[in-house]
Amino acid sequence: MGFMTVDHSKAQQGRFLAPEGVYECVISAAKFAKTQKGTEYLQINLSIREDVEQPCAGENIEWPVWKKKEPTRNDPNGFPQGTIQHISRVVKLENGLSFDTFDDWIRAIQGKPIRVEIRHEEYNGSTRARVSYVYATEHPEVSLRDQGFVPVDADEELPF
Repeated sequence: MGFMTVDHSKAQQGRFLAPEGVYECVISAAKFAKTQKGTEYLQINLSIREDVEQPCAGENIEWPVWKKKEPTRNDPNGFPQGTIQHISRVVKLENGLSFDTFDDWIRAIQGKPIRVEIRHEEYNGSTRARVSYVYATEHPEVSLRDQGFVPVDADEELPF
């Protein structure tokens, strides 16, 4: 097979919108972000897993976790403690594991499998896919090759 085969049934225009449903994903990235008006949030990027038979494999979902307007001292970096603890539980971080910084926690969740439920909502006249709930994965073994990673022989000369 060559580079690509044209398939008009897969054509889309504009930004991809995952249909409502439950998807097995991998947390591909997480970072601090701000809206244009200055509202802070944690941007978690999810990749719909390609190593699990499901629709939309390989597509991405953006999941904002909003900072609380009035955080308590128990809310890590101002983010809802319950949400942060729930994410930690469903990605199977060890109970009692301690992190020195929020950045350390972000690094620990990256690459972890997670199952999410997507619902559509209307906002400012457009439809958006929203992560409505997160669950522990039903497929804990992640095939890195199927996610686009390739093994590298440490003895080979690398091009960079």
